[in-house]
Amino acid sequence: MKEKFDFSLNKLKSSHSIELRSIYLAFLSTTITMLKKLTLALLTLCAANLTAQTGSAWNNCGGNPQKNGFVNTSGPTTDSILWEVYSPGYFGIPSFIENNHLVTMRFLGLTNAPIECYDLTTGDLLWSQDVTGQSGRSLPVGLRDNRVYAVRYTESTHDTLYALDASTGNQLWTAAVTVAPYITTSATFDDDGFVYIEGYQKIYKLDPENGELIWEMPTIPLASGSGEIAINSAINKGYTVEQIQGQAFVWAIDLNTGEKLYNHIVNETFPGGGVLQSALMIGFDGVVYVQKQEDNISAFADSGSEFTLLWEAPISGNAPFSHMCIGADGSIYGTSDGHVIRVNAQTGAIMNTSQSIAQDGVFTQRTSATANGMIYATNGADSLYAFNSTLELMWSAQIEGVNTSGACIAPNGLLVVSGTQKIRVYTPTIDSNVNEIAQAYLSCYPNPTDASTVIVAQPEHIGITYCLHDMQGSLVESGVIRSTVTTLTLEHLPCGIYILHTGATSEGVRIVKE
Repeated sequence: MKEKFDFSLNKLKSSHSIELRSIYLAFLSTTITMLKKLTLALLTLCAANLTAQTGSAWNNCGGNPQKNGFVNTSGPTTDSILWEVYSPGYFGIPSFIENNHLVTMRFLGLTNAPIECYDLTTGDLLWSQDVTGQSGRSLPVGLRDNRVYAVRYTESTHDTLYALDASTGNQLWTAAVTVAPYITTSATFDDDGFVYIEGYQKIYKLDPENGELIWEMPTIPLASGSGEIAINSAINKGYTVEQIQGQAFVWAIDLNTGEKLYNHIVNETFPGGGVLQSALMIGFDGVVYVQKQEDNISAFADSGSEFTLLWEAPISGNAPFSHMCIGADGSIYGTSDGHVIRVNAQTGAIMNTSQSIAQDGVFTQRTSATANGMIYATNGADSLYAFNSTLELMWSAQIEGVNTSGACIAPNGLLVVSGTQKIRVYTPTIDSNVNEIAQAYLSCYPNPTDASTVIVAQPEHIGITYCLHDMQGSLVESGVIRSTVTTLTLEHLPCGIYILHTGATSEGVRIVKE
């Protein structure tokens, strides 16, 4: 029978063995030093192994087909920079990530704005491409299946779309139709990789193999920045917003045929207010969310034959081209009066409000979220903010000219942001320390365990997301703390050491699986 020894400091404090306590403290100090070195090594290994990962990527400005800014991974809980490179450009725009490719545009002028592709893990420039012949801007609008979708952007309403090889930047094909995305919008891809992109008063579905037209659908966007399509592949539908006699309507679209199916008006909470200049998004449960700046966030359920308005949450403040996101627990994160707000997905009630992040009247909030309860927002001016799920500030960074960059998140949790003359990548950290702060609100028993452990949390932390990582930094379990006692099953996991994190603190609690 295997013996278990209790080497806790409390036991040693009650002992008369001063020598044993000294040995223990020396051992603890050495162990912490070794763990810190191991953490740094694991961060490097985690980044180096990105090319071996498959699955999701940051394909468009909203990250995924639903355009809801959520990535099922653990994002940075501290401002740990993996790399930063000098990259000539006056301001940031969204990046696109797939495998080890990071693609963005670097703007130096109306006829000098190349697409650049970087190695995601090292920051090395892989290639730079001007698709315009110095007659416009080379605007990336998506990255999927090793193809970079690039627009010769001249704002003519009839611009050329190209597909480039993501590995080399070489041109693969030219689309059969001209396109007209706005500079803040992007393409969308369904599960089969088909491309959906705005044309002049149209939405097109294109074949990704050759750029040939599958179908086109007439539409009249309400304003620039509002005409993107979001996709719910589970029911084979797309959603977009268009105007009818100056009023915004949300539409359901058959992705096979491009047929418009049914619509619903987006009401004006404050008539005569701002116009809709943001992409809509789709929640985990299929609910469609529309954000109308200076007016409201509206939630619509799709029954299959009609929309039902679930709720409207009044908002205020001018925030053109802002993006909402969905948090790990399904909460909606939008913008109001220069703040990030957390909205209850069932009722529309505003649950939490961040500190003000607007700067000098410039405010284009772009938000994204990860499975460990982190919420990231750029403010359109000079800053990146990282919040926990209840919008308490975890860390922030000054990045001049962040513009519409947003925080773009790779499947392994690397976070990309760009600004004036720079591109920066943050890395998630593995904090394996068990300190007094972590123990004050969270504990687990039994620990070690061979089957399951019980998470004991304080009442104020109910509703916070938890994440369990292995010592390679991979996310193996995640969920939401529903009560002060939550059972975490570990039977299916290999024996070893795991780190439990929540959105309440950056500290981790070690769990040993025997």
